Amino acid sequence: MRFAVTLAFLWSIVAAARAQDTQVTASASDDSVGVQDQFQLSITVSGKDSGDAEPPRLSNLRDFRVVSGPNIGTQFQWINGKTSSSKSFTYLLIPEKEGQFTIDPVEVRVAGKVFRTQALQIRVTSAAFRSSPARRQRPVSPPDPFEQLDEAESPVGRPAADAVFVKAELDRSSAYPGQQVTLDYRIYTQLSITGVQLRESPPLSGFWVEDLETERAPKGVRQAVNGREYLVFTVKKQALFATTTGTLKIPSSLFAISAETGRNFFGVLGRAETLYRRTQEISLDVKPLPPAGRPPTFNNAVGSFRLDARIDKTEAATGEAVSLRIKLEGQGNLKMIPDLPIPLLPDFTVYSSKRADAIRPSAGDQIGGDKTWEYVIVPKAPGRQTIPSIAFSFFNAADGKYETVATPALSLNVVRGGDSSGISGLSGGDQQDIVRRGTDINFIKLSADNLQPAGTPFHNSIWIFLLAAVPLALNGGVIAYQRQRSKNSENAGALRSRRAKRLAFHRLNIAEKEGRSDARRFYDEAAAALSGYLSDKFNLTAIELTGDNLERALLQSSVERMTVEKAKACLQECDYGRFVSASTSAGKMRGLAARIRDSIEALEKTGGL
Repeated sequence: MRFAVTLAFLWSIVAAARAQDTQVTASASDDSVGVQDQFQLSITVSGKDSGDAEPPRLSNLRDFRVVSGPNIGTQFQWINGKTSSSKSFTYLLIPEKEGQFTIDPVEVRVAGKVFRTQALQIRVTSAAFRSSPARRQRPVSPPDPFEQLDEAESPVGRPAADAVFVKAELDRSSAYPGQQVTLDYRIYTQLSITGVQLRESPPLSGFWVEDLETERAPKGVRQAVNGREYLVFTVKKQALFATTTGTLKIPSSLFAISAETGRNFFGVLGRAETLYRRTQEISLDVKPLPPAGRPPTFNNAVGSFRLDARIDKTEAATGEAVSLRIKLEGQGNLKMIPDLPIPLLPDFTVYSSKRADAIRPSAGDQIGGDKTWEYVIVPKAPGRQTIPSIAFSFFNAADGKYETVATPALSLNVVRGGDSSGISGLSGGDQQDIVRRGTDINFIKLSADNLQPAGTPFHNSIWIFLLAAVPLALNGGVIAYQRQRSKNSENAGALRSRRAKRLAFHRLNIAEKEGRSDARRFYDEAAAALSGYLSDKFNLTAIELTGDNLERALLQSSVERMTVEKAKACLQECDYGRFVSASTSAGKMRGLAARIRDSIEALEKTGGL
C-alpha cells in the first residue's frame, strides 16, 4: 500500500514537470498607446515542444486591428549543459478607438495540445503616448559607432504617432443631395516619406463616388499644426455626390507609410520602417432640397447647366433625314442625369437617340463637361414645321434656388419629296390636230386571198409557258427562304435560351476568380452574367434591360414580381460596385454571386422562350 502511494506521488510530480515544460505567454511592447500609435503583440512558446507550435488564431481582437504578422522567430540556448528553446509569433496592432481594453487569452496549439496565454490590459489615449522600456545597465566605455543601438537607446528612437499622421478632410461640412463634395486624404509628416499605400478603404455608403487625379510625385506644402511644422502631401482625392439625406459617415481608412525613422550613432543612414496610420471617421450633413419653387420638370439635377438644341438643316423634303442635336453642359454630376425627354412631334418620325458623354474634372477639381443626345427625325408632311422648345430644370446649390433653362423653338421648312409629285393631266392647250399620213384612205378588203401563217404565234409557243413559270418559281423560292430563315431564327433563339443558365454560371465563376485581385472586375463580370442571361433567356434587347423596361418585359413573360425585384436589386448592386464604390469584402462578393444564382434559378422556372 505504501509503495502504491509513493508511485502515485512520483507520477504526479513527473506529470506536473511535463505540464510545466511547455509555457505560452503573451506580451505587448507598450501598455499605453495613442489612438494613432502602433504596437507589437508577441506570443512566445517555450519548452522542448516549442518547434511544434502552430500560429495562434487572433479571432477575439475586438478593439484592435492586426496590420502585420505574424513574424516568426526561434531561439535556442545551451547554458551549462542545459538546452532551452522558444518560438515567438509577433503581430503589429493598431487600436480602433480610445479607452481601456483587454486582449483576451490567446489559444496556441502545441504538439496537438491547446495552451492559453494570460490576458493583457492596454490603455488607448487620444494623444500620442509611448512608454519607453527600461534601459539596461551598460558598462561605461567609449561608444562604438558601428554597434547597433536598441530603439530605446537610439538618439532618435521610434517616432511618436504625431510625427506622422493622416487626415481625411472635406471641403464643406454640409451639402445637398447631388452637390459635389471633395474628399482629400492628406499625410502630415516630420519624417522623410519614401512610399505610401492605401491598405484599407471601406465603401462610402450613400454616395456616388468619382476618383480625381493626384500628382504621381506630390509636392509637400509646409503647414503648422499645434505649433509644430509639418510637410503636407495630398495622396488621394475623391468627388462625392450624396444620394440620400441625413448625416452620412466617411469611415476610417488605413494607410501604410514607409518612412525613415532610425539613425545610427552619427545621426545618418536612416532606417526605413513601415508605419500604419488611420484617418478619423468624419461626417457630412446632407440637407434635403427645398420644396419651395421646385419646377414640375425637376429631376433631381444639381449644379449649373446650359442647354442647347440644333438641327443640321433648315429645309428638307418629306422622307429626308434631319439630325436633331441636344447638348447639356456645365458643372455637376452629369452621369446622374437621365436622358432628356423631347416633346411630341406628330409630323415627324423620330428614331432612337445616340448619346455621347464628355465628363471630366475642371478647374478646382469640379466635375463637369457635357452630355449630348442626337436624334434622327424624318418629316412626314410638307409645310413650315416647328420643333417645340425643350426645357431642363436643376437646383443651383451655390445660389440655393431652382433654375430652368430652355432651348428656342426650331423651325424647319419641309417641301414635298420628288416621289410625291403629281402627274399632270391633258388640257385643251395640249391637243394637236390629226395629221394625214398618205394620199388617201385605203379600201377595206372583203376577202383574204391565200393568206398563210407567217409562223407560230408567240402565245402558242413554249416560251410563254416558261416565262409564266419564272415568277411562280421566284415567289416559291422567296417563300421557302423566308420560312427557313424564320426557322433558323427560332432555333437560334431557343438555343440561346437553353444555354443561358450554363453561360451565366460560367461567367459568375470567372467573376469570383477575378474578384480576388480586382473588385471592380467582379462587379463588371457579375453584371454581364445576369444581364446576358436575361437577354438570352427572354430575348431582350439592350434597352429592355434597364429600369422599368426590364420590369415590364419580365412581368409580361409571367415572371413573379418578387423574382423581378430580386433580379433588379442584383443588377443595381452590380452597377453600384461598377460605377460608385466597389466593396473589396470577399463575403459581400460571395453573397452577391449567390443571390444572382438564386435569381437565375427562380427565373428558370418561368421557362423563358
